[in-house]
Amino acid sequence: TGAMYPAMDLTAGEKERGTMETILTSPVSRTDLVLGKFFMVLTASMATAILSLTSMGVSFLFAKNKLDSLLSDQSHGVHFSIDPSAILAVFVMILPLSVLFSAVLLAIALFAKSFREAQTYLSPLTIIVIMPAIIALLPGIELNTRTALIPILSTTLVCKELVSGSHPWGFIMLIFLISCLYASVAIGIAVTLFNREEVLFRA
Repeated sequence: TGAMYPAMDLTAGEKERGTMETILTSPVSRTDLVLGKFFMVLTASMATAILSLTSMGVSFLFAKNKLDSLLSDQSHGVHFSIDPSAILAVFVMILPLSVLFSAVLLAIALFAKSFREAQTYLSPLTIIVIMPAIIALLPGIELNTRTALIPILSTTLVCKELVSGSHPWGFIMLIFLISCLYASVAIGIAVTLFNREEVLFRA
């Protein structure tokens, strides 16, 4: 979500303002230009992720005493806790996912002729992102080799395992590497599109 508006502004917004041509006349390669835009979008994405995780961690911290008291009264000594290292591990797992979506958002927004058109293209992505995350929380959906290959679903499942205190290292490595692969492909597509005049200057 944090990457969506920067991606639109740095592509369709540039076209609408007429500054895309100015940028392209600078003595900088197209690859460097698109990577600069990509890293700006990624920064916004990571800032959103950090703030969300910090909010989650602070919420758990403040709620812990009350939840411990409630659960101990009702469940005979059951205590609620979350390992801070689990939150750090979740952050590491979402890094390649942020890279993937930053590149995808940039590539899709590049097709748009205006900011409004870019909004039309990117708004459905919110549902596409949320659906696998919801599916991962359903009963019977477990982390296995097949689900580890599905973006978002795999990350949600492994993050659920990490927060619950389990550390399936094999799946963690597999999902991280697969996510990095998807992210690399997405960056490659964004760079390729940025080098196509018919995409940059759609009439």
